[in-house]
Amino acid sequence: MKYAPLFLLATLSLTGISARADEPVKIPETIDELIEFSDLNSDGLISREEFLIVRLMMFDRVDTDKSGGLTHAEFEKALNDTIKRFSKRAFKKVDSNKDGIVSSAEWKAHPPVAFDKADANKDGKLTPEEREAKRFR
Repeated sequence: MKYAPLFLLATLSLTGISARADEPVKIPETIDELIEFSDLNSDGLISREEFLIVRLMMFDRVDTDKSGGLTHAEFEKALNDTIKRFSKRAFKKVDSNKDGIVSSAEWKAHPPVAFDKADANKDGKLTPEEREAKRFR
């Protein structure tokens, strides 16, 4: 996906995510929070594109050592206690070459399972009703 730099900058300011790595930002702690956080244009709908933009930004925030890849420790640190029990299985699914590091390319290539499960009518947009019906508690 290619985005104009101006669009990305606007997206960063809309989401409240700082372009500066040293400024603290709240990382969504649950899948539900991540989905809700993804309404970048505040229209009440979350497009697959919006979700993918936020998911990519989360990769950059979780990559705390800025190596360009996520270790299992970085991956697990970003998860809340409720879903940590799934972290090894989830990490292994995303780490397609099984080298113990999830690269940015692997992250981008992995389908957004949470979004796809919630998108009941498969139109590429999550309505408030779809989000409510498919909570990931």
